[in-house]
Amino acid sequence: MVMTKNLLGLDVGSHSIKAVEFRQTLRGLEFIQGQSSPGTAEEFPQSESVRHFMELHGFSKDNVTCAISGQRIANRRLDFPFRDSRKLAQAIPFEIEATMPFDLEDLVVDWQLVTAERDHGTVAVSVAQKQDVSDFLELLESAGCSPRILEAEGLALGNLAGIFDFPGVRLLADIGHKKTSVCLCIDGKPVAGRTVPIAGMAITEAIARDRKIDLEAAERLKCEVGFLDEAKSTQAVHALAAVDRIARELVRSLDSLDPTSGSLISHPDCQIILMGGTANLGRIDEYIESLTGLPTQLLTAPEDPSKAALLKGCDPLLLGPALALALRSSSEALTQFNLRKDEFSYRSSYTWLFGPELRPTWGMALVCLLLAGLSGIVSMQLESRRADQLEGQLASHYTQFFPDQPIPSQPLAAFSQQVVSARERASFLGLYGGNLSALDLLTLLSELIPSDLTLKFDEISIDQNVIRIKVAAQNYEAQDRLENVLKSESVFAAADVSGSAKRLKDGSVTFGLSIPLNQTEGEI
Repeated sequence: MVMTKNLLGLDVGSHSIKAVEFRQTLRGLEFIQGQSSPGTAEEFPQSESVRHFMELHGFSKDNVTCAISGQRIANRRLDFPFRDSRKLAQAIPFEIEATMPFDLEDLVVDWQLVTAERDHGTVAVSVAQKQDVSDFLELLESAGCSPRILEAEGLALGNLAGIFDFPGVRLLADIGHKKTSVCLCIDGKPVAGRTVPIAGMAITEAIARDRKIDLEAAERLKCEVGFLDEAKSTQAVHALAAVDRIARELVRSLDSLDPTSGSLISHPDCQIILMGGTANLGRIDEYIESLTGLPTQLLTAPEDPSKAALLKGCDPLLLGPALALALRSSSEALTQFNLRKDEFSYRSSYTWLFGPELRPTWGMALVCLLLAGLSGIVSMQLESRRADQLEGQLASHYTQFFPDQPIPSQPLAAFSQQVVSARERASFLGLYGGNLSALDLLTLLSELIPSDLTLKFDEISIDQNVIRIKVAAQNYEAQDRLENVLKSESVFAAADVSGSAKRLKDGSVTFGLSIPLNQTEGEI
């Protein structure tokens, strides 16, 4: 049994690829590596970029978690007057079908219960078209990487609460290249997600328009430290407007994702947490804070020393989304979305059994198998030799007990047959009074007959109930004398000597003697 497994969170973006790998053990998580590609080359297919990235860093492909782009997902928050999971599973598809311009058969729907009260349940629902899910899975599988879990971008960021401390209200914002994904967490629990189509690329295009330079030069200028201060001094209207729009979308997210009747913006412990490539722009957190009026921070290492040590060597600001995806398949997971359902369900591959991690185990198993085989062969030889010795001893005993018979090929079976035969003969002869056999009775009878009483036993018949004897005597007086002799002995009290008496031509007589064998012990 494998006691550890590697978990990979793979964030496939439009501009770069990021990944974080953990090892899940019985004691918890161990950080292995976190990597980011400098940018995907447009002249190569994205699947080739993913394949090259995976092979370059030697990532494990056994437990991969990815997220489909939030631009391909419709997120809904639904309220129901019940919280039973079975009822919710039946009601949610009907609610979704009424609000979507597609047939339910063309959609993949997954949901998660985010708040539950006695007579009320609130669920976060993510809906994607089957074609989009199929295309994304095809891209990954062509790169040799088949994810076990396909999360919904946005809400998946809530898994960061597994190792980061997010008390109160926290809006987690991943500002990427083409889009910004947000997740609303309340008291450390993810409750809603959203994706808006504006991020770092819009800022780059705005800078190029303001400065009348190409996109490559604008990208370099954007990444310089203090860009926002320089932009304000040079009156970069379009660039600042792009950042302002991102800030407005963050505020709008707090309003639209609010699962309560009140406003989260006025909550005393409401903060914005930034991450992603664009969050590396100098002082962008300060600028967004000035626009929104909300405390804004960059995602940094956890304050808990043990959790901070877990992420040693990992840049959470850049790798935050990949980190959240890696935590999704760990024991720290807080979300349950998985769009790999129905025909897209993950089918296990057992090629990992022959991977390098299990080669020592297979070697030990082979050695154990060889030792077990050798032990079995030696045991069989010893048992065979012991059996031959026992058969020799049985043959010797058989010769002693039955000297007139040839030695059988199976002495033990022959002994058993002799025992069965002896028991049959003993049963046939029967027992008298519990301790006298028929032979004992005949012996006693011969001792009782006086020497001057001449009798001849012509026929003797013995069964389980009676001994029958045909007796020949000189006259009837001999019959009377035999009857008197038998009556003198209690064991023959029930004997009958009067059966079928006949006189022969020579003057002798014949009569029958019957001795019952079924007398009770009290009659003896």
